[in-house]
Amino acid sequence: MGELTNLRTTIAVAAIGTVAVLVFALLPAISGVLAERFSLDDIQTGFAATSYFATYAVVTASSGLWIRRFRWTRLLAIGFAAMVSGLLSCAFAESFGWAQYSLAIVGAGAALLFPISFAIASDMQNTDRVFAIKLAAEQLVPAAMLLLLAGTIVIIGAYTDLFLGILLIVTIGSASILLVPDNVGEQENSSHSSTGGFFSGSFALVGLLVNFSGFAGLWAFLERIANENSLDAAFTGRWIALGLVTSGIGPLCVAFIGERLDRRLAIIVASTVAVFSLLLLRGEISEVRFAITLFVLPLSYYFAVSYMLAIVADADYNGKVSGLMSFVLAVGAISGPALFGYFKSIDGPVLGAMAALLVIGAGIMVVVQMTLHSSVGKIGSKK
Repeated sequence: MGELTNLRTTIAVAAIGTVAVLVFALLPAISGVLAERFSLDDIQTGFAATSYFATYAVVTASSGLWIRRFRWTRLLAIGFAAMVSGLLSCAFAESFGWAQYSLAIVGAGAALLFPISFAIASDMQNTDRVFAIKLAAEQLVPAAMLLLLAGTIVIIGAYTDLFLGILLIVTIGSASILLVPDNVGEQENSSHSSTGGFFSGSFALVGLLVNFSGFAGLWAFLERIANENSLDAAFTGRWIALGLVTSGIGPLCVAFIGERLDRRLAIIVASTVAVFSLLLLRGEISEVRFAITLFVLPLSYYFAVSYMLAIVADADYNGKVSGLMSFVLAVGAISGPALFGYFKSIDGPVLGAMAALLVIGAGIMVVVQMTLHSSVGKIGSKK
């Protein structure tokens, strides 16, 4: 019975997380259709989804106040309803301002879902594996959606079809409410096992923020990079979708490996591969170089970040830090594309800046893991 409950809960975590990250996972495509529909420049494109992530950040920042206080099923119902209404409005937006207001509503809804998925996952056993499965679903479902849209005839228009497709997945995902634990009292009174403290938890969140900002900036502009190098739009769409597939393969590898691989080694090696893959985006970009980057970068990054999320969960000293993961990811999703757009507009070292964020963030996470490992050793020696 325990295994069945664990399976149901894992499915719920994966489904809720997938719905909550759909907009970010599809950000290259969304940025592209927004830029084309409303004739946006580089800086505007960098801020295209800012309204979404702004409301997302505000709601997730307050998650510590409500994540353990209200029934998760009720919060999820509100979140799903907000996403559905916002996406429907955005699909038929006639101005950039209208689209941004609609995305803000979508962001508020997603912001209720994501912290809950993290809180449930952090309460479970084998966090490396649970977070890996969660991440895999969050990448593979959007990949399947992009491949499906790329292989079908345009029904209304690329812009409208994309948002209606997202709306369909959100509607289907709302059924996951039936699988969510709904005993608030039990959740609030449950003991939270952690080897971390205030310093470890806070430092881990900073590392995740810095690291994710670097990847978010790159991910948001991949479609624009391809467009500026005159790569075929259909080719670009297929490889962005395949990039989402490799984003899911990375966490699946972690789910299989679990805790058998040292987290520090995994993060260092995978982050190094991710940074070196950026060299292929320098100068004139061919289809081969773009394809290799879209295969290697998401694969290596999401392999590393699976372990990073587990590190934050282990450093969760008060049971509420895990809910803030969604907040720092939102801040990273805002700042990364904005920084990329700014550096690009002034012809600055944009790839170098993103690589530096990846390296610094990974380094911080390795230090936190070393601290946690030391804490476990001290506890063991006292026993």
